[in-house]
Amino acid sequence: MNLKYIMSLFLVLGLAACSNQDIVYPDYDIQAGYFPYQTPVRTLILGNYDQGINENDNNKRFEIGVTMSGMYENDEDRLVHFELDNSLLDNVANVQALPSEYYSIEAQSPVTIPAGDTKGRITVQLNDAFFNDPLSIAPTGMVNYVVPVRITRVENLDTLLVGESAVENPSRVNPADWNVLPKDYTLFGIKFINQYHGHYLRRGVDVMTDASGNEVENVYHNEYVVRDEVVMVSTSGNQSVTLENNVRRGDNASPGSLMMELVFGNDNQCTIRSAEGDAYNISGSGTFAEDAGEWGDKARDVLYLDYSYTDAANNETHAVKDTLVIRDRAVTFEEFTVELEN
Repeated sequence: MNLKYIMSLFLVLGLAACSNQDIVYPDYDIQAGYFPYQTPVRTLILGNYDQGINENDNNKRFEIGVTMSGMYENDEDRLVHFELDNSLLDNVANVQALPSEYYSIEAQSPVTIPAGDTKGRITVQLNDAFFNDPLSIAPTGMVNYVVPVRITRVENLDTLLVGESAVENPSRVNPADWNVLPKDYTLFGIKFINQYHGHYLRRGVDVMTDASGNEVENVYHNEYVVRDEVVMVSTSGNQSVTLENNVRRGDNASPGSLMMELVFGNDNQCTIRSAEGDAYNISGSGTFAEDAGEWGDKARDVLYLDYSYTDAANNETHAVKDTLVIRDRAVTFEEFTVELEN
């Protein structure tokens, strides 16, 4: 056997020995349970939503998540015991506990983090009282109601992330009381938007009639729907929204904008009226039609509005027909900041 053959054989064997193996990472020494967020805001999205899954939302349910850390794969069930704790809101000025009659917790403590997962889910079922309360509605960055939950102990986990206090008798919600912030509690904010809420693309025509009976037609739309004016339709109640439009006077200066409220029945037909504080005596009607429009190669929900209003300062009346095609539901991930009373 010659030297070249022997060297070639060693090379082949060496390459075979170097084949890729799955890398096995060791777990950390300590596995801990905790809430991932202390002040999250969950917005229930009613109606159609093409940017995610909102089946729970339409069933008036949501989940409060608990999680664990310290391992790459969870091979057994872990138990996290919890309780509702309204005392977490002592000295908190800007939020309040969700009334107990508005909801029920489907599975009582403890919640299970099942084998194969690193998260457990506390499922909360809301009822109609929540959706009929004006405090269940809030603008972006704000919330009125929270579900205050505290973890009391864990099983099959080494520890609970209770933080490291800097003072005696610390308040969990006051960062100044802590060297290391606790993660054994959550003030889980909850609010909702109704099925009509979102950013829309608006086009339409406003026919102005002056004191002499002369008409001026103001048309506003682009060649493509996606380039139309973006407007916000905001939840004002369980079945109502508000919408702003400009007072359009052709080449004459506009005195400003008008604010209307659309109040819907169960048939997706709405009555249009002036919102609180509006001075233009708006009246009319409209229709919400699911999947009646299209842009971006997708069917889109549409609002068709037909209304009139009076610009008393200029002695002019307006007749308006608008078409609004939904662009998005105007929802983002939110957290709120706790404001202390003193």
